[in-house]
Amino acid sequence: MVLFEIFLSYGMLGLLFISLISSIIPIPTEPVVFGLLDVGKQPEMVLIILIIGSIIGAYIGYLLGKYELRKIIFFHNKENEEMMQKHFRKYSVALLLISPWIPLVGDLAPMVAGIENYETKKFLIVISIAKTIKCLGIIFLSVKVIDWWTLFIK
Repeated sequence: MVLFEIFLSYGMLGLLFISLISSIIPIPTEPVVFGLLDVGKQPEMVLIILIIGSIIGAYIGYLLGKYELRKIIFFHNKENEEMMQKHFRKYSVALLLISPWIPLVGDLAPMVAGIENYETKKFLIVISIAKTIKCLGIIFLSVKVIDWWTLFIK
């Protein structure tokens, strides 16, 4: 796809940019990661750039929720707002930990955390753990697929 080829042509900078925006809007980073690893980029460097971009992107989503979306989204019923906040507070850590693995909807979790005024420090710790685990999984699987694929090419 042309979009991924553009990001791939910029190398690590393209990976950083797509990992930033993919944490806000649902664009997969996997094709760019796979492409960079396939052309011989170091998996460690790809992993670091992917983690940094993903965490910063999630933080941007959190800030958008906290400062911008809160102005747009308001609750007419105070009881519904309190009920939603109670459920989010109860399950927030679990939601944030699994959110990177949920296609499309998972990118909204940092925004919801911002809207709910979730504690920033706690958010950054939980989302950093979640994004690091996902990035490790993406790199590991990409390397394994490339290794497997090269067996058939030779």
